[in-house]
Amino acid sequence: MKASSVNRFDLLESRGLIEDIFHELKSILSSILSSVELIELYGGNSMSGVSGEKPVNSGKITRQAGAIKSQVIELEFQLQNVRIIQHIMNKSFEPRKNLTILPFFLRNFIHEEPYDALFGDTVEMVMHKEHADAYVDEFLVRQLVLNIFFWMMKNSPTNQLPSLRFTFEQDHLEIKGFFSANAASYFFSSYAKSYDNGKLHFDTELLNQRIYYLISYIVELHEGSLDITVEGEKNVEILVKIPYRPSYTL
Repeated sequence: MKASSVNRFDLLESRGLIEDIFHELKSILSSILSSVELIELYGGNSMSGVSGEKPVNSGKITRQAGAIKSQVIELEFQLQNVRIIQHIMNKSFEPRKNLTILPFFLRNFIHEEPYDALFGDTVEMVMHKEHADAYVDEFLVRQLVLNIFFWMMKNSPTNQLPSLRFTFEQDHLEIKGFFSANAASYFFSSYAKSYDNGKLHFDTELLNQRIYYLISYIVELHEGSLDITVEGEKNVEILVKIPYRPSYTL
């Protein structure tokens, strides 16, 4: 079952979305504070070590510094989510679409600072078409990718990273994310429909994580489609398709 479209009315009616995002912001700030406190603790222990020896906690400090960097990236993009929703609610939201060379844009995005460290080896690009141009709002596409990636990160086990694949098909861009969920409980199983291939499909508005209203809305603005599949009750696949050329002329 394909994910049904989520229009502006649906997004505005999702009154809990702003509360969800602010809850995420509070959680991020708490995590940053915790990481800073750990760095202070490790730093104090390192100073008490033997002179001339490599600090035993240097690796822990590096990991905590990396965690802070990731949390700051998430904080910035969540604030951008708030900005988008505010414009939508004020009816002042106007996407700024321009003809974009998608492979060039996405390659620069995932490899530029600070996102290169965030994505690491989790992203791959598959080229089935050399020239893939589309009218897109580059800012919104960035937000789309970041929302998908952080959602997968939050629902993946701590020792497993999700994967993200950009495939340039002949007539559309395919953004596909894969991850093993912590548990299948974040889906409303009563809304799932089983298919012959043993997979379960869900409508996005039936998910109990309201950030999908925003994800679906951005996809719809680009005349795209969104589908979520769960296999074996934990292997989750999210698939976004965005056509290269919209049906209308800008």
